Amino acid sequence: MLNRVFYESRAISRFGPITLLSLQKRCVQRNLADGITSFMFSNQKRIFQVLEGPEDKVDATMARITDSRLHDTVKIRAVMRDTERKFQHWPFGATNTDDPEFKRVMTAGMMTDFFSLDVLQAERVLSIVASRKRRAVKVDEYSAKLRNFSRKRPPRGFFTVPDKPKPVKTGRVFFQNTKAQRAAGG
Repeated sequence: MLNRVFYESRAISRFGPITLLSLQKRCVQRNLADGITSFMFSNQKRIFQVLEGPEDKVDATMARITDSRLHDTVKIRAVMRDTERKFQHWPFGATNTDDPEFKRVMTAGMMTDFFSLDVLQAERVLSIVASRKRRAVKVDEYSAKLRNFSRKRPPRGFFTVPDKPKPVKTGRVFFQNTKAQRAAGG
């Protein structure tokens, strides 16, 4: 049985992209080790997050969150038990008001303020955003291990130099008239 905790908090300072990135780097490894998945929404002043995993691990994570210097007031909005994870591919997923996927989901649902939603509506919005982001992002991006690129097989999407150079077509060359060429009659 899994615990799912929904909490809301106020950020002590401006919760921007750099703060989120540093938080994400710290939390992904710990969440993978503890078997916790989560998804967060932030709007620079307020944070809403869903944590899911074993009860003891989620409780320990919530204790760390309440002691964290990032959060001013932490309010638990709901605690649920479930057999399945809603955010199974996200050790620490995040979205914010500037995310185009988040904007599309909110507009399609004719919703204006995320923090005025009840817990089930907020969970639904975050699960839709997470599934759309999941399709756009590779699973490897959120693994805690660094990729080991070999020289034999370059990573996908990178420019590779072919083994055989293509033959160069001869033609007219402009702006290369040197004294040696002029003397040769070129």
